Amino acid sequence: MITFEIGILIDRPVEDVFGFISNPMNLPKWQAMVATVEPASSGPVGVGSKFKVNTEVMGRKMEGVMEITDFIPPEKFGFKNVAGPVQVQAVATFKPAGTGTRLNLNGQGEPGGVFKLAEGMLAKQVKSQMEDNLKRLKSVLESGAN
Repeated sequence: MITFEIGILIDRPVEDVFGFISNPMNLPKWQAMVATVEPASSGPVGVGSKFKVNTEVMGRKMEGVMEITDFIPPEKFGFKNVAGPVQVQAVATFKPAGTGTRLNLNGQGEPGGVFKLAEGMLAKQVKSQMEDNLKRLKSVLESGAN
């Protein structure tokens, strides 16, 4: 099992940060491993919404389905990966911090197949990549993205 808990302070109001992160179509803008995202269900984003996500991890291209598990604006957003070789569940929480937002991201994943053999190396890479992703998110949001 791979687990991570990371956080960052973003100089944007909590509603802006929640709005950006809770829209899965924005994933390619801040998550390096995500190539494309497409809706796999209709209607507004909320608990139960599904998205087809194409990623690349350790040089391997993968397709998965992300399902929204938590959607409490502007406090909590969670998802799980319900298809693909790596089962992931993550929850982001948002708290006002002065004029900005304290974002905390907690996740866990269970690699399968060939990824199970490289779990130790994968755990280090995932944590490092998520830290880089949060830095990219901060940069994107603080530069004015919506």
